[in-house]
Amino acid sequence: MSAGPGRLRASAPLLALALLFAARFADALGGAVLAFRDAGYFFLPLRHVVAEALRSGELPLWNDFASAGRALAANPNGAVFWPLTPLLALLSPTALALVHAALAVLLLVLALRWAGLSPWAASAGGAVLLLSGAFQTLPILATTIASAAPLPLAAVALAGLDPSDARGARRRAAVAGLSLGVSLLGGEPVITAIGGAGALLLAAARGVLLLRSGERRGARGLAAWALAAVLLSVLVSSVQLLPALGELSRSARGEGLRPEEGALFWSVAPSRLLTLLEPRLTGDPFAERDEEYWGAGTFDAGNPYFYDLAVGLLPLALALSAGRDRRGRAALLLAGAGALLSLGRNLPFYEALGSVTSFARYPEKWWLLATYGLAAGAAVGAEAVLGGGDPEARRAARRRFGATCLVLAAPVLLLGLLAFLSPAVLRSVLWGLGLGTGPTPAPVVAGALVQPLVAASLSLVLCAALARRLSEGRLGERPVAVALAALFLLDGARRVAGSCPATPREALERRTPALEAVLAEMPRGRFHDDAADLAGVAVRRAREAGGLDPLRPVTGILFGVRYAGENDVDRMTSAGSFGSVKRLSALPWGEEKLARLVTQGVAVVRTPAGGAELPGTEEIRRDGGDRLVRVLATRPQALLVPSALAVGEGGSLDAVVRDPALALFTAAVELPGPGGERSYGTGRVETTGRTASRLSLRVTCEGASCLLVLARSFDPSFRAEVDGRAVPTVVADGFLTALEVPAGAHGVVLSYRNPLLLAGALATGAGLLVASALLLTARRR
Repeated sequence: MSAGPGRLRASAPLLALALLFAARFADALGGAVLAFRDAGYFFLPLRHVVAEALRSGELPLWNDFASAGRALAANPNGAVFWPLTPLLALLSPTALALVHAALAVLLLVLALRWAGLSPWAASAGGAVLLLSGAFQTLPILATTIASAAPLPLAAVALAGLDPSDARGARRRAAVAGLSLGVSLLGGEPVITAIGGAGALLLAAARGVLLLRSGERRGARGLAAWALAAVLLSVLVSSVQLLPALGELSRSARGEGLRPEEGALFWSVAPSRLLTLLEPRLTGDPFAERDEEYWGAGTFDAGNPYFYDLAVGLLPLALALSAGRDRRGRAALLLAGAGALLSLGRNLPFYEALGSVTSFARYPEKWWLLATYGLAAGAAVGAEAVLGGGDPEARRAARRRFGATCLVLAAPVLLLGLLAFLSPAVLRSVLWGLGLGTGPTPAPVVAGALVQPLVAASLSLVLCAALARRLSEGRLGERPVAVALAALFLLDGARRVAGSCPATPREALERRTPALEAVLAEMPRGRFHDDAADLAGVAVRRAREAGGLDPLRPVTGILFGVRYAGENDVDRMTSAGSFGSVKRLSALPWGEEKLARLVTQGVAVVRTPAGGAELPGTEEIRRDGGDRLVRVLATRPQALLVPSALAVGEGGSLDAVVRDPALALFTAAVELPGPGGERSYGTGRVETTGRTASRLSLRVTCEGASCLLVLARSFDPSFRAEVDGRAVPTVVADGFLTALEVPAGAHGVVLSYRNPLLLAGALATGAGLLVASALLLTARRR
């Protein structure tokens, strides 16, 4: 009879955490859409393509909607092999993002329980993560939150590796390998690498302790098991890792981004660590008035990667006071390493590191380790202050917590007093520290900060007083726990309010007249959004659209728009494609730009009003400060061209003619033999079947041979067959696809077959078998 209440008490912390999660994401749970920032113009459209493929029963191998076509399954951003991706056939991308967010919180709680914390302390750690600043950005970064979710299990597994316990070591190596491998399947390999580095750091710290105690054999055994975990993770993730490496090798990202665009971009400024005390020291990133976000000019791109680094002052105090516990020290080590490496280009050694890992972008991502470390440290600190154990140890923990609260209260109170007594001095201090720039008046700065700073300092003083009374036995643990929880929730609600905003579903489903006009042209070809890479134009278009611009690349995929000539924000398109787009965007609206668009099969263009009226185009409507222009004659999906400019291997494939009319009849193609003009026969092309990853044509060639040019990006995994016989494909016009067809009538089939997908799947299967064997043998007595 008593088992029921016991189970209820044990599950109460998780139930409370679930309620907190529901309150935090009430808008999205109520039907609103997470379409802010990267979600709206990158992840939502990508998830839409995957979902449509799954619902149609087709493998999501190729994305025909972006960049004149590009790999999908081989691109980690597609997260095709993530175990929860099939849910997209049933759930919306926002619903799946919420599942990922809940999973990230739950797996941290489970990891903390595995580390030996009580249910309520582990749930407290989950609550800290849920209301942390970095976590508020994660739901709009679909791959980041998926890859981050399993990382705590890997960290706890390697942190507790004991080589003298063979069964335990096998179990921990298997869990770590599975967690890191599945993390990479989430679609953000850099996050997996960061999490793996953090887990290995904890294992290395344990190895150092073994060496210091003279246990060299134990240290070697620990290193061997850690290496086994890494190798297992590589096997488990191979189905994504191998094709991703193939894509990376020929992508703009793989050929090396400039460090200032990738490996050094979005580095945390050292002074920004002060925002752990109060995140609004740089202003409000979601404010309607620019002057209320005075820190915008201090960030790359006018915004940070994570809008907020804080976890809350109370969790920070608990984490900092947890150093006497081995688990607390491990958490602080993790947090410190993450915080240090997030400084990126502000570190003397990081620039050299960035030149080697130029494909890995944004040092600020390392802050995820800091967030996880501080959340875990807060859980350890909470258990030390409010849990059971040795009475003297509890009193010492409470005294440390109280002292830490007072230490943190001092600078917060000082800043609060400056805001109240001398706003001009406060503004000078913040600007001098690099936390602000621009003309924001001192009263505006002080007005935004005085109340949260004073309230925070008083809360810390109150926490110190509660800790002292608790250590003296003048207050019980339960009322203190309730008071601390209330203070944490009040502060957390204030910090996360307005962050990760959800968009009403109706705004995302609204079809504007301009969108309808573009969709009407889609049977003829693709859409190009001219000047979309200009910040001023993009901001104007969003303003005119009332928030979400449905034609912005690649948001329109949600409605069925197929794009060409747009910038790939993740740089995973081929180097040829990226270079072609870069050259295209540098051209003004004119005949040469139009000719390049014709080669890509563009049928309609949105371009700023006031541009030239070009022959071969007609304006079909005005849309705010833009006009929609129909391209009267463009390349179809497949075209036989009567002439070609042949270039040798390594020659310039960007020799596109400058006359749009001639772009229909010629192409620059990489062909064997001498360069120069080549003539081909004419004929007819009929499409007999088409899916995203397969194109079937009936080609009639009238002449000795014909050159078939496709308005589709070149990919070596797209294999061509003429009457069932394999024929080579070549690069045309910089990054498109062409092949030679002999005289006569033929069936031509192009299908996507990436051998690295099969090899990766076999390796992943082997990895799962190894992991299963390790777990099964770990259970045997």
